[in-house]
Amino acid sequence: MMDRSEMLSILMQERTKQVALAWSILRQSQLAEDAYQDMLVKVFENESVFEGPRHLRDWSWKVLRRRCYEFIRRQNGRPSLLDESILDLVDADLECRDADEINLRVDALHQCLANLTVHCRDIVRLRFSEGLSGIEVAEKLGRTPDTIYKTLHRIYSTLGECVQGRLGTCDAETRHYDRRRISTTDNTLPRGCTQ
Repeated sequence: MMDRSEMLSILMQERTKQVALAWSILRQSQLAEDAYQDMLVKVFENESVFEGPRHLRDWSWKVLRRRCYEFIRRQNGRPSLLDESILDLVDADLECRDADEINLRVDALHQCLANLTVHCRDIVRLRFSEGLSGIEVAEKLGRTPDTIYKTLHRIYSTLGECVQGRLGTCDAETRHYDRRRISTTDNTLPRGCTQ
């Protein structure tokens, strides 16, 4: 039987991936964190059942998904934005990814978000942290939905290029990414999203 510190060490390696899965289902950062914390509680309540690290990891993923769906049911059936079959694919992909790769991506994304203007960061926060729809973001900011959707498209492109560029600079030090390299010395961002 594994002790609690060993279990926590194993689960912390999966944390970023599991929170990402929870967010992909719930579309709200705080709910994703709550689901993750609830999963940890459930794991430790059942600590005697795990036969090894693999069993613990597999079980934690299943519990996390169930907890996310419970949250959705509690929110009066607010539907997930992703179909069950898509979630299965996301689940499988996240489980296979190296935690270090995901952590590099998360770090790169945080650095790239910092390059956005305050206005663009507000749009990202409203859309993804608060889980508002594009129309709700537009209403809250007094803009047209079309303006918000165009701005979001520019933000997605900007962040995608920036993250890929930053990952490209990590290439020599970490793993080799088979992606188009973008110069990280040119920190230009699309019009309307630069500082």
